[in-house]
Amino acid sequence: MVVASISLMVSGGFYVENPPAFLTWVTYLSPFKYAYDACQILVFDKNTPCDGSGILEVVCGVEDVDYATPEQVKEYLNAQGSVSFNIGLLFVIFIIPRYFAFLALKLKKGDERS
Repeated sequence: MVVASISLMVSGGFYVENPPAFLTWVTYLSPFKYAYDACQILVFDKNTPCDGSGILEVVCGVEDVDYATPEQVKEYLNAQGSVSFNIGLLFVIFIIPRYFAFLALKLKKGDERS
């Protein structure tokens, strides 16, 4: 489980922003991706000031721009969906497999489990 957790954490977008083409599908299996995107959307919900740090240089590199809009920051950070969408997918990832495991255990007879 440790190997699976670390792999999902790495592929979730927090550590690796551009995974190799053959691993892009793993990103959508990772709960870390949805939690990270929801956090980004919650944090950058207001105009972000251009402070000259160069982090938002695509948006802030234009003359006479003092703020980056939430939509521009969301596009720059590649945050997908909305907060409710991401939380809904986290719910699906965590609850649905546990429900199917519960059903599988319930269908087994008591003496077969021991």
